[in-house]
Amino acid sequence: IYLLLVLDNCITKGGSVYHAHKYLIDIVVLAEQHFKNEEEIMEAYKYPEIINHKKEHADLLEELIVLKSKLDHGHTPFGTEYMQSLRRWLEVHLFDADDRLEKFLYQVDSN
Repeated sequence: IYLLLVLDNCITKGGSVYHAHKYLIDIVVLAEQHFKNEEEIMEAYKYPEIINHKKEHADLLEELIVLKSKLDHGHTPFGTEYMQSLRRWLEVHLFDADDRLEKFLYQVDSN
């Protein structure tokens, strides 16, 4: 979440494309690592919602990679709408999908 706030601040304050690109790369790397770890846990515990959860991860990564590719080619597709959309996705994912996963894991560990 911190990197997302830094990227948002960079964009809203007119920061350089170089810095926006760097922050975006950091977000992609962090997301890939986090999603991989989370998916390994879901597989180990046979999480019943794993397919949908993994699809959410894949969709976001695809969106981030497309955005990074646009920056790689000199396009600056950022705007407040995009950042709001990204924040909304993160909030919904964290407070819905990840919350259900956490409750499932707690229930499994309690048994």
